[in-house]
Amino acid sequence: MRRGQICVYYGAGKGKTCVAVGRGLRAIGDDLRVVMIQFMDYHNSKEIELLKKLEPDFRIFRFEKNREEQEFDETVRKEISGEIKNAFNFARKIVDTGECEMLLLDGILECIREGFLSAEQLDELLNRRPDYMDIILTGDALPPTIAERVDCIYQLKTEKQ
Repeated sequence: MRRGQICVYYGAGKGKTCVAVGRGLRAIGDDLRVVMIQFMDYHNSKEIELLKKLEPDFRIFRFEKNREEQEFDETVRKEISGEIKNAFNFARKIVDTGECEMLLLDGILECIREGFLSAEQLDELLNRRPDYMDIILTGDALPPTIAERVDCIYQLKTEKQ
């Protein structure tokens, strides 16, 4: 029986989602089921349409509405908070049912930095993970309490752009 891991790809630069998707592609090549849930990522709809062609082996879910605003006023923050709560509850359901071997939580670390989720909530989700399931977390910053409990950490750093 396979043993899953919890891995983190984080940093201020670009490429975290691409690396996570690459891991997902490798997983479906190994006949594993992959679910990707995107948190707070409003700008890559073309890539998402391409990934949807890989269903049912690679399923992707986004809970946010399309937004053009760069500024988040209190009303928008409340909407985003609800969307993130829905996405997180869906992630909890995926973990509880064990319906995939790899769960990609893209951008979830931004949710912690922005105060939409707590590190404790994410830690509780990780504690529920079935032993065979890989969970991949991405984001720009890594809370120390999460860093302590994951199996591998990769920091992506831009040298030149």
